[in-house]
Amino acid sequence: MKAPATGVLCQSPEIASIGEDDADSCSLNAAVFTSQNEIFTGNSRGMIKLWDLRSVSEKPILSTSLSEDLEVAVTSMDRHPFQGHIVAVGGYDGMLTVYDMRKAQTPVTVMEASDNCLNDLRFHPERADHLFTASESGAVWHWMYLEVRNNSAVLFSDEDYSTLLLKVDSALQYVWETLHTGQWKDVDSEWRKLYSYVSLFKALLYLEFDKDEISGLVNAIAACDMGLIMGEPILDGLLNNIADSVNEKLWKFSETKRAIQENQEEQEDSSECYPQMNKENFVETVHIPSIETFLLDIMDKKPVVITGAMDFWPAMSESRWSIDYLRKVAGYRTVPIEIGSKYTDDAWSQSLTTVNEFIDNYILTSNATAGYLAQYQLFQQIPQLKKDILFPDYCYLGTCDDIQVNAWFGPRRTISPLHYDPDHNFLSQVVGSKYFRLYSEEVTASLYPHEQHLLFNTSQVDVEHPDLEKFPLFSSAPYLETILEPGSMLYIPPRMWHYVRSLSTSFSKA
Repeated sequence: MKAPATGVLCQSPEIASIGEDDADSCSLNAAVFTSQNEIFTGNSRGMIKLWDLRSVSEKPILSTSLSEDLEVAVTSMDRHPFQGHIVAVGGYDGMLTVYDMRKAQTPVTVMEASDNCLNDLRFHPERADHLFTASESGAVWHWMYLEVRNNSAVLFSDEDYSTLLLKVDSALQYVWETLHTGQWKDVDSEWRKLYSYVSLFKALLYLEFDKDEISGLVNAIAACDMGLIMGEPILDGLLNNIADSVNEKLWKFSETKRAIQENQEEQEDSSECYPQMNKENFVETVHIPSIETFLLDIMDKKPVVITGAMDFWPAMSESRWSIDYLRKVAGYRTVPIEIGSKYTDDAWSQSLTTVNEFIDNYILTSNATAGYLAQYQLFQQIPQLKKDILFPDYCYLGTCDDIQVNAWFGPRRTISPLHYDPDHNFLSQVVGSKYFRLYSEEVTASLYPHEQHLLFNTSQVDVEHPDLEKFPLFSSAPYLETILEPGSMLYIPPRMWHYVRSLSTSFSKA
């Protein structure tokens, strides 16, 4: 006898349809794949069953009831996007029940979502701690920070937790030492993936078992970021997703959202940083050149300041990319920074810090030692910031398919010494101002490059305070210069020498 189909679900390459439940003589109302070979179903009598598609038996491998006392129909269900064993189930009585399929006889969480039938529910595909439910009454509810923890935490002692953390840290230290043996480019990518996986496990440990919720979140996001910095992307960006969600939660936990003002002292005396400039040396400014003009008259030939190309970037709107916005989006994220005004200084070093600490210690506070987030792939680590920028069409005119995107964020007076890069550069100024001085490759001999192999593309000369006795030819080298303001983009051809100094708190992308 043919029975009506009540639904269809897909998990490539499998497609399944649901209809009559012969065992309970009722209709299957909802179903979801929990893995490639397993399906979780719920019927109109409240029976929830797990089926293995590989089994030759027609019986479920697990069966339980939505309600112990009453036959409450299952009306909807959805699987957690990152933890396939977590399934949320909606009932005809309006109750929302969360199951852990590893121990499905007992629900993890039971909540009243509505007084009416819960018609549908969905986890957010990227922000899995957000769940949405829709009821018969027309109400749509947004559940934030839904708890899906199991009861194993109760059975896990503090001693077990500490012991496991020590073992995880030992594993990370072992992989860390392997990553730092030889040159980074020669490290097998599998070791970097392993570091990411162990970091993920460490983050989940903190989220699951740390008794201090704030401490657990802070430690978890730090573990995620170390996996992102030292490792490789895994599991469709899971480390990114967890870190982004935890950062948002920590921001909401803040007692007040600080209204950050620009440093008053910097505003009052920033003009002292502006150099004396000769108009004859100004870099040419072009307003949104056409692709043809750029290709024929500019590319590989000369530097230009391009205006208008950033006008439509979300980052350039008034509500974006203030200090307060960066705190909200990335305040608790761990990033590498440079300590020292320029990387050629003997005292120059690198350190790991959170964005909040970097802002407090180096942006809003006068510090004798400069801190600089320089030439770092911040947008890869924090994709939410990447949504605020756009790639100009000029970037796609070169022969390289891989477009590198780096960030520079720092206070006034940070310096990039005179150097050249082998690639085309489109340096886009989002916040603050920077002074640039540029020299042609043809005058390289007058710029006195370092003789050491690691600094062969960097000049020994302090551009704005040159020692002409030691470097006599430098003063005769012709140059161009400009001050790049917010909303402007500087194109620098390959192998063109350039010196950069921040005139104010600055955020640039290239």
